[in-house]
Amino acid sequence: MKKILVFCVFVALFLAGWLLLNVKAPTHYGAVIAADAPLVKMADAYGNQERYLSTPVVMQGKITRQCPSSGCWFYLDDASGRQIKVELGHLGLKFPQWVGRSAKIEGRLLQNKEELELVGNGAEFF
Repeated sequence: MKKILVFCVFVALFLAGWLLLNVKAPTHYGAVIAADAPLVKMADAYGNQERYLSTPVVMQGKITRQCPSSGCWFYLDDASGRQIKVELGHLGLKFPQWVGRSAKIEGRLLQNKEELELVGNGAEFF
């Protein structure tokens, strides 16, 4: 009976350790993402720029490229056919290299030559 109990405790500890190592809690930087800011797809932002420029929006996607020195900017891809450059350098933080991870950014869209740029106020990486 003691062997079964010891085995069950061992299995429970192993599973708890595995969960702690493999469950990724979101990492948050900057302002809290507002619940009332609309989640906008990149294709919609490019297709209807006058509606979204200079207004608070939330965009979500996978990081495809990132600033190699401090991580202050990156490109976000939401699989809608477009990517958008996200600028977080004004927050004055250094970000780890998170290419391949997902991010949710709240900020304002600005026109930068041929492309849109999202200047973020708050970011969540997961």
